[in-house]
Amino acid sequence: NSGKALKEVLREYELQAIGHDGMAADDKSQGGGHYREVEKVGSFLEGFRKAEERKVARETSTMLLDRLVKEGVKGLDQLLAGMVREGDDMSDMAGGADAGELNGALVRYLEEAIREQELRVKSANEKKSDSDLQSPSGKDDEVDLVWNVTRGDDGTIIETIDPNNPLLSKMLREELEKMTNDVVEVGQGNSLLTMTVQEKMLLLLKLLRDRVKVEAVIGNDAHARNLRILAYCLKTGNEEEIRQLISEGLGNSLDPLDVFSDLVTASIDFAEARSNDDFMPGIQQKTVVSPVLNVSKLQKIKVIVERIKANQSWKASGAQ
Repeated sequence: NSGKALKEVLREYELQAIGHDGMAADDKSQGGGHYREVEKVGSFLEGFRKAEERKVARETSTMLLDRLVKEGVKGLDQLLAGMVREGDDMSDMAGGADAGELNGALVRYLEEAIREQELRVKSANEKKSDSDLQSPSGKDDEVDLVWNVTRGDDGTIIETIDPNNPLLSKMLREELEKMTNDVVEVGQGNSLLTMTVQEKMLLLLKLLRDRVKVEAVIGNDAHARNLRILAYCLKTGNEEEIRQLISEGLGNSLDPLDVFSDLVTASIDFAEARSNDDFMPGIQQKTVVSPVLNVSKLQKIKVIVERIKANQSWKASGAQ
């Protein structure tokens, strides 16, 4: 709770200390100085609390990164599902302290780690630029070797290129590869294939920070679980994988399937309403509200959910 309980206790002791000091104030010979002592103790406890908070945040972020690298997004979600949220009662969570905490301190630690990593990336890029600037002579020498310089009868300088020169084909191939890499970077942003280890670590930290923020807002109740399953289904194009995600996440009970089906229906209605011409005057053609919230995909998920429900209902009636 960001030290709220500690602040309340210290405030109470500060008021008591002020009452004990009275007119003596900080004069210990007159029986004063209690407030200053409480102030010193409060500063120590606040510093200790922040150090412990940072320690927990560091351990939690390390645990999240380790799980993400070893088990992927699915393993990360399983870990996040069992973590304590800010404001939760630790006594109600079995092993909550070992599972880590999702709170503002964790987000602040990740943002600080991102700033430090950005400085490392910037420093590495500057060193690379300096090294590139310091060694252009080799390239110029190669270019000079490709050109054949002669003089004509009238004394004019004639520069020619021998197409059979192997050095020429090597330079052309290098330039072609460079142009291809530039096109990839412009079209797809910073491609993972061309990113350095430091840049990949920076990207990983940013993605983890955003994921933690979303998880802290959504929570870990049934509605959050359904939103998570729907997001996975929208990212999956395979019908069998969608069916497997729904079955593993919701089980065989009809009640959770009904709630999830209602969520999908509400998402379809929302997407269709936002893509309606009445909301966007002047645009004749309906557009997708977002690349993720696609009506056709949502309708496909809806059909799969209804099939699972029908299958479970048939099994239940057959069992009876």
